[in-house]
Amino acid sequence: MKSFLELQNLVYKSYAIAQYDTDDTRKLSSAEREELEILIKVEEGSSIFEIDFQGVLEKFAQKAAETMSPELIAITVIGLGVLWVGKASYGAYLDYRKEVRLGEAKTEEQRNILETMKESSREETKRMELMTKLMVREPKLEEISRQAYDTKTEMLKGFVRADEATMSGITTTGEEAQELVVNARRRAVEQRLDGFYRVLRVDSSDPEAFKVKIRRHRAGTEFEALVEDITLDAEQKEILQYAEWERTIVYLNINAKILDESIKSAVVIGVERRNPPEVVRPRRKPDDR
Repeated sequence: MKSFLELQNLVYKSYAIAQYDTDDTRKLSSAEREELEILIKVEEGSSIFEIDFQGVLEKFAQKAAETMSPELIAITVIGLGVLWVGKASYGAYLDYRKEVRLGEAKTEEQRNILETMKESSREETKRMELMTKLMVREPKLEEISRQAYDTKTEMLKGFVRADEATMSGITTTGEEAQELVVNARRRAVEQRLDGFYRVLRVDSSDPEAFKVKIRRHRAGTEFEALVEDITLDAEQKEILQYAEWERTIVYLNINAKILDESIKSAVVIGVERRNPPEVVRPRRKPDDR
């Protein structure tokens, strides 16, 4: 039941993001909540469930027609169908958790459980590549994708107590689910933090990890970042070093991962030597005090 409630909440959040640009479900009216309720059919034996998402997607499209273009409605509805319970999306999620846990596994037993899991087919991988392109065209789908990832994690926690559970045509045993949810956290969102920075410290002591500590100009936010060796040449690294010595400001291109408004990791992929724009202050009138 907890897993079903997570799915229902995902539907509500998806609608709030699409219609109100927020994942705050308090924006939804009672009528909207009622229209977006998912129907769950329990088969004989209480172990087989069928969830009707088709009806919800149709209602979603009808409501969205009030504010979205036909093309955008099509992209959003297709995207929702894939992200909510699509086999390609769920398979990609399981593959990702499997790879993460294989890297963390400490015992042979843990690795054996994970390695027996079937990976996504080539066709499903291609479908997710197309889904990624759709998310680029419609940024709201990226936020819904993050919410769907969190929902799948919570659902998987519910599967731990079952002998096995089948979702989107993929069967997961309770033992596999137990391994997959270890250390599972919400996924950080990738975000660009390009702007002017003051370089507080350059650390080149490790030949395999060139790091800098930087402060956002005027904003005051401080954080550490790796410097991308592949995209930065020696001259750009020298600019960073010079900026630290001379206490000057440089323009940086930064890829970061954000979770709950906190910077979890950052990578500098570009460095430019340019001055920040001057702050223009209005002149005082003669009678100003």
